[in-house]
Order: sequence, then C-alpha cells, then structure tokens
Amino acid sequence: MKIAACVILYHPKEKDLHNILSYLPHVDRLYVYDNTENAETILPFEDNDKVLYVSDNQNKGLSVRLNYACNLALEEGFDFLLTMDQDSYFIPENFKQYLINIQEYALLHEVGSFGLDYSTEAKVVQPAKVVPQETNLLITSGSVLNLRNYQEIGGFDEKLFIDGVDYDFSFSTMKAGYKNIIFKNNYFNHSFGEKTKVASIKTLFLIKKEKQLHSPIRIYYIKRNLLYLQDKFGDVFPELVQKMSKRYASQIESNLLYSRKFFPILKFISKAKKDFKAGKMGKIEL
Repeated sequence: MKIAACVILYHPKEKDLHNILSYLPHVDRLYVYDNTENAETILPFEDNDKVLYVSDNQNKGLSVRLNYACNLALEEGFDFLLTMDQDSYFIPENFKQYLINIQEYALLHEVGSFGLDYSTEAKVVQPAKVVPQETNLLITSGSVLNLRNYQEIGGFDEKLFIDGVDYDFSFSTMKAGYKNIIFKNNYFNHSFGEKTKVASIKTLFLIKKEKQLHSPIRIYYIKRNLLYLQDKFGDVFPELVQKMSKRYASQIESNLLYSRKFFPILKFISKAKKDFKAGKMGKIEL
C-alpha cells in the first residue's frame, strides 16, 4: 500500500506543526502546501527526505492545493492520499488501524475515499469494534482518497476557495458511482475552531451561549458556495442538498445574531449573492 499525505498550512502555530508528526512516520511521502501569504514556515522536520514543502507566498485556498497534491501523488506512483488540516492529528494506534482497515476492505475499486469518526478527545481505537459504513459525507481532513478513482470523480472543484469542499467531493464521488466509506469507532482528533460564549438580541443579551463565529468574509464564502452547491447538486441529491442547506443557514443565522458584526455580514451576504449570479467564484475580489 503506497500512501502519501498532504497538509495545507495557513499561519500555523507550533502545535499545528507538531500535529504533522502524528502521521508523518506512517506515510511514504508528505506534501506540505503553505497558504500563508508573504511568509514561509520553518518546519521542524524540513530535513526529512519524505517531505516536500511548497510555498509561493499566496493563499490559493483548499481545492487548488488538494488537486496539486493528488496529481503529484499520482505522478509519483501512489495509490492513496491522506488529506489533513493543520489542526488535526492521529493517535498512532488509530492511524495504524485505519491503514489496516483500508488494506483489508474487500471492494476497494468501488471507493472514492475513506474516513473516520472525529473527536476532540483522545479516543484510542478498539479494533474489534471498527465497522465500515457507507456515508453521504466525509470531511476533507482525515480522509484517504483512492487515487485510482480520483480523475473519474473529477477532482476538487477549484471554484470553491474554502467552504463546501468536503460536500462537493463527497457528492461528486457518489455522482460518479463510487462510495464514501467511514470506519465507525475509529477516530482522529479534529476541531472545527474555537467557540466563544456570547449573548444575542434573541435573549435580550441576558443569556450567553457557546457559538462558533466567523469573519464576514468567511460568511461570504459559506453563502456563495452554498448557492453554487445547490445549483450543482440540487437536482441530483435533493434531500442531501436540503440537509446541507439547513446546516449552512443555521451557521449564517448564528453569526448574524451573535457576532456583533450584523451589518458587515449583511453586506458580504449581499455580495455573495451578486457574485454567484455573475459567476464570480474562487477567491473573493475585494
């Protein structure tokens, strides 16, 4: 089993770089793409022959970098590619079991990508309890792509700069006739960002709740890419798109109510709608 890995950096902290060491010993190659603008990251493992570090001092988003990694892995003869966020990591036993389960999966040719459950706690796998299941959605971090089917799936949609990349690839996988397989009861450590205790006008600012808040520009990407994915997959997977839409709508509503940036968010939501209608995708033009 020849497996490479890729991680995309963006202003990484020391702990983010340390996370990479949790899987580096268990892969044959590591592609590190740095989206940090106008700065290069000093890697504590840069002398490792497995590691290829790429920085062009530009933020090209997720899809472009992921396609770079997939195509390079194919050129270098790899069968699989692990895709990781900088804030994600593995317990060694869990990653070893992950690779065993992939190798032993009987219908590899039917799979677009594999994934695991994620947790904010350090949960150690019990191999006998791991169960493979077909799923409609795998998040990008922690996924292992079956590169033999990558090109037929169509790769990652570069119109999506950030947000919705995981939905798009999962839906594209199923549309192409392949499966997303998750190994339940095995885990990698992953968080969706810090939550803040804040109050809103909804409770007359009397009750504070934990909410994950985003910048107005991030809300722009969420809204614009939601419209794009609704248009792309609405007729193919109407129920799944409806479920996705509710999740994103809830995120946008929470940010409007709790972020204290009501008018800037409204401004960027309006821009998201206009840009989608005009076919302006990729990185936002300010």
